[in-house]
Amino acid sequence: MKKVIILILCSLGVTNLWAQDSLSINRDANNLAYAKNLGDSLKIGFWKPRNTQFGINLSQTSFKNWQGGGINNWAIGALFYNRAEYNKNKGAFSSEIQLQLGTINNKGQKRAKSIDRLFLDAKYAHKISPKFNWFAGANFLSQFAAGVVYENSGTPLERKRTISNFLAPGYLSEGVGIEYKPVSYFVLQLGGATLRQTFVSNDRVFADFTAYNDKTTAYGVAKGKKVFFESGFQLVAALDKDIAKNVNLKGRYQGFFAYTPKRVAPDKNSIDHNINIIATAKVNKFLNLNFTLLAIYDKDQIDKLQLSQGFAAGLLFTL
Repeated sequence: MKKVIILILCSLGVTNLWAQDSLSINRDANNLAYAKNLGDSLKIGFWKPRNTQFGINLSQTSFKNWQGGGINNWAIGALFYNRAEYNKNKGAFSSEIQLQLGTINNKGQKRAKSIDRLFLDAKYAHKISPKFNWFAGANFLSQFAAGVVYENSGTPLERKRTISNFLAPGYLSEGVGIEYKPVSYFVLQLGGATLRQTFVSNDRVFADFTAYNDKTTAYGVAKGKKVFFESGFQLVAALDKDIAKNVNLKGRYQGFFAYTPKRVAPDKNSIDHNINIIATAKVNKFLNLNFTLLAIYDKDQIDKLQLSQGFAAGLLFTL
């Protein structure tokens, strides 16, 4: 648990670094006014314009004497996104936060999650040619609330087992490698020296997950352990582009191949895939439509493709 506490403190420290005050931003802007060319501006150092968004989505349906059938329900979801980048000389430090949480409540049934994601990323990149950089970075992926499975094919009538929770699982990856960035809105990273730690810090999650899936490990973590260590090759492809007027598409693919001998762990020779897509369309200054798709394939979880998809309307604020 000491490692978990250190991880959280480090994450908070990085977050504080992102939150540079406006005075320093103005100071950089004033210095840039005296730069004669791009080379001078890079020597000074500057923050790129921040990209921070907060959104909230609501939906509600009610019926009374409605012969067509239906169940009264309401749902609420929230999204927070932040990206910051500081450039100086040939180096660039960037950070990214993605937070998503949603719930749905059908009358007469227990409340259930509709989406749950906690993602943090920090990276330093150094230019070695116009389109190639070497990089060193770390990212963390988990969730906020307990994930439960229910009887009756997913209908939340009766709680059955808690198979996930915060830091159960949690994934921390650190790596160095080469990245290809041909344009400002796309980057491809090849991390040949990557370490990954998988956390399962909740004993109930371990017991319920192994019982429900008939496995001896939970997310790769063995009984009596809290962390599973791996080294491997990681590939990341990320896109953040306005594909039309008032329409933005964010996509991220992360693949991990563990350097584990097949004779030791036959299942570890498969690639773990994680895909996250968010498309946002602004109707006006505040009203937006958004589509979210999450896809996971990881044999340490289940030997099936996992999909989570949602479409919602609500308010979006750009900070």
